[in-house]
Amino acid sequence: MVAVTVTGAHGHAVTLQFDSSANAALAKTLSGQISASIAAGHLLPASSADGPPPPLPAGKYGEYVQQTAGAAMLTPGYRAFIGAAPSMNVFGSGDLNETILAGAGNLSFTAFSGSGTLVAGGGNTNVYIDAADTGDWSINAGNGNARILALGSGNDSIAAGGGRNSIMLGAGRDTITSAGQDTILAGAGASTITAADTARDVVYGGSGKMLFVGGAGPATVYGGSGSTTILGGDGSSEFHGGTDGHNLLIAGSGAATLFGGGNGDLLEAGGSGGQFLFAGAGAETLLGVFSTRGDLLAAGSGHTSILGGMGADTLVAGTGDATISGGGGNDLFEFTRGLAGGHITILDFTKADLVSLSGYSATSLGTALATQQSTGGATTITLSDQTSITFLGLSRITASSFTGFGAGGDADDDRQFGCSFDGRDN
Repeated sequence: MVAVTVTGAHGHAVTLQFDSSANAALAKTLSGQISASIAAGHLLPASSADGPPPPLPAGKYGEYVQQTAGAAMLTPGYRAFIGAAPSMNVFGSGDLNETILAGAGNLSFTAFSGSGTLVAGGGNTNVYIDAADTGDWSINAGNGNARILALGSGNDSIAAGGGRNSIMLGAGRDTITSAGQDTILAGAGASTITAADTARDVVYGGSGKMLFVGGAGPATVYGGSGSTTILGGDGSSEFHGGTDGHNLLIAGSGAATLFGGGNGDLLEAGGSGGQFLFAGAGAETLLGVFSTRGDLLAAGSGHTSILGGMGADTLVAGTGDATISGGGGNDLFEFTRGLAGGHITILDFTKADLVSLSGYSATSLGTALATQQSTGGATTITLSDQTSITFLGLSRITASSFTGFGAGGDADDDRQFGCSFDGRDN
């Protein structure tokens, strides 16, 4: 704990304890400003030991020190509150630039209007900023558990502390620094959420745009009805794009699963661990070029562009059309009967690559190979569910490039068409 001293009523110094060095440094700066204003006669101090906040003379502002547990109703003009009680329930004055400093006790703070800075010392913190409040608030919780409802339209900044925290945002342009085990619900405004290395986050997007920057801890982020930008960190992650589309989802170096949300999304794998990228319903792009290991990149029901990386990637067809480049490595192009159905163009199929067919019989493959069409340096086959596959740069494709037959195939068919389950000629 770090002690911070501020001038109180009757010339007495009030000492507050803070369990966060960042909060202690901020409180020290603010307490110095309060003490200087009291010394200059601009701020009149009062204490709960003398009763509720007294009326202020015209043109003067007040400081109220709460030393006993209970509620404090700050009247207009009180711009500073000093909480030295074990538990406090404070209603803001509605002034602009209020300063709320609370020590190690539990704090509940409510504001229906106004703006200011709140710094908590380490107890449990509950903050309610009403939706009608248009002011900007800086809310700095300690390492106790916090419940913060910043529902106003002002531009709020929130440092939630290291506890188990729940945060709900409103219509302003808000920023959150997450350091604890946090559940965050974004609102109608634009929000920026940055996770410290200690954070363990679950985030739900709202109707506004959202930016999430991951840390070393695990994170699960669900985009809302607005577009979402997510930059993954070192921790494990699951990211979902927003339904408005135009999402940018970039995996970090940890284990990651990414889901597209709408039209115009870009999903990008990264790091040295295998990651999973799934396109959604819109026209989306999946990139594995910055990943050094094999990833799984799956097309969706819209038009998907997929570019694999240097590892041995698994590239999965969806029900929509797709253009796929495997990149380097020995890649597997996967088709599942009932989950495919579109037209797939493979740009760079090589002898090191394989096509996996699941749910198709070897008989249907034989028919597809027998009826393949080759024009302009490209070969197209059509599977039994009308999925068509075009291999650019190939004048002909043989059964040795296929593997993994599922239900519907049998050994006789496999021998007849010169292929085995390992994808090589007999």
